[in-house]
Amino acid sequence: MSRILDIGLQLLSQRIEEMFKMGIDSFEKSIEGLLNYKDFEKEVYGYAKRLRDLYEEIGDIATELIARYQPVAKDLRYIRSCMNISYDILRMGRYALEITRSSRMLGSLLECDLTPISEAGEVVGRMLRDTLDSLQRLDVETARKVKEMDERIDEIYRERIRVITLERDGSRECDVAIVLTLRNLERIADHATYICDAVEYIVSGPVRHRV
Repeated sequence: MSRILDIGLQLLSQRIEEMFKMGIDSFEKSIEGLLNYKDFEKEVYGYAKRLRDLYEEIGDIATELIARYQPVAKDLRYIRSCMNISYDILRMGRYALEITRSSRMLGSLLECDLTPISEAGEVVGRMLRDTLDSLQRLDVETARKVKEMDERIDEIYRERIRVITLERDGSRECDVAIVLTLRNLERIADHATYICDAVEYIVSGPVRHRV
């Protein structure tokens, strides 16, 4: 029975990795489209639909493993965490789709100073790749470093809000687009930190989650 459970856990890991990589692809396409005024909405929407399918499949696999084999300790923590992680990735894909849709709605932003988005996008991209790495290797140290990087995203978002509040002669379209995008990036970063919390939980047991 133990060997059969291991096969199920391996399948679960494969689906989570597939879903995570697709979530990263979705994020990268959304940022590329916004920064370069390219229409990737159909492609990002396709990612979102596939992420939904994988989310449902992972839930089914996890439920069956718990019901049939009654795993305990680290195995149980891993299965439960995969269910939560799949939801976090699903939400990442949704925020990526929102970035794509908002950029198309507002039109070309090539005349805007998109430095905050470019910087935040680079940090979030690094967070996502490092989060996947920490999950694959169950590396708590890498997970903790990712959570530290989240502070930079919050700083960029708060700074942009401050600038918009103080400036009165900027482009409203640029301001709206940048704030909306930074807000979505901030939420993606938050979900990355939730996954990092899950890595710590899998390895060490309950941890204090951030709100």
